[in-house]
Order: sequence, then structure tokens, then C-alpha cells
Amino acid sequence: MDKTKVTKDFDNNTLVIERTFNAPRERVWEAYANPEQFCAWWGPEGWETTVKELSLTPGGKNHYCMKCVDENQGEWFNQESWGLMVFEAVDKPVSFTYKDYFSDAEGTLKNDMPTMTITMSFTEEDGKTKMVSRGVVDSKEQLEQLVNMGMIEGLTSTLDKLEAFVEAK
Repeated sequence: MDKTKVTKDFDNNTLVIERTFNAPRERVWEAYANPEQFCAWWGPEGWETTVKELSLTPGGKNHYCMKCVDENQGEWFNQESWGLMVFEAVDKPVSFTYKDYFSDAEGTLKNDMPTMTITMSFTEEDGKTKMVSRGVVDSKEQLEQLVNMGMIEGLTSTLDKLEAFVEAK
């Protein structure tokens, strides 16, 4: 059974991803907010993440790099992918909203790639945390581009790593 629920709404340019973790909300929140913890799980299997800057506050940023370290991933091996999250709203530990950009090592945005506005929400019940990620892009074509480049598979793998990380502590 797939633990990650994915809803693609091409009519509204929206991607919703839901997952429940057997960990308290504060634990899941810290996995996003703490740079060392974020690096321990962010990115798909076979990729390592480094953070240049992470401040989970309104106006703060998370500028990070994912690098493929798995030789079995063919042409991806040794490739880097830079991302920039710019946080717009933060309600610790309930939710945060950010613009998700593709960037380079200097933080320059890649304007040929889609930008997604993502709201992350965390609800705790009986010691478990339900995470809902609601992402919106400007067009159906942008959502199709992200889906076709493997975003859902990458996020599912990333959330598998987050689950192992937050449930191990």
C-alpha cells in the first residue's frame, strides 16, 4: 500500500500530497526547520542534500542543493539540483507557505522552470502527524512539466526518507 496520497488537479493547477507519520507534530516540524535534520532526509533516494541557508521564518529562505551520489542513476550521477524556498507565512508548528523555485548555487532563479506556491500543514492526532502539501502553479502545462520530470516519484521517495528519519528518534 502506498503511504503517500497524491491528488493531481490539472483543472486548478494544483498538486496535493498527503502523508501521515508516526511521530509528533513538533518532531516533523523540526525536520523541516533545522538545517542538519533537513539535510538528513531531503531529496530522493540516492541523493544527498546540503543547505546554504535555512531560516523558517516569514521572509526567510531555504537555499539547498541536492546531489546524486548513486552511480546506478545513470546520467543523474554527480548532477546537482539547486532549490530555493522563500517563506511567506509561518505558523509554527501548524503550517508554512513558501514559493518553491529552481535556482543555481548563487540563488539566481531559473525562470524557465515552474514556480510553485506550496502550503504545508501539520495536524497531530494520537501522537501521529498528518502532513498535507498543497502546491499551486500558474498553468496546467507547468503542472504537467513537473509531473513529467518525476516530481511525484521524487517527493514520494523523499517522504519515505522523512518517515524513517522522524520515526527513528
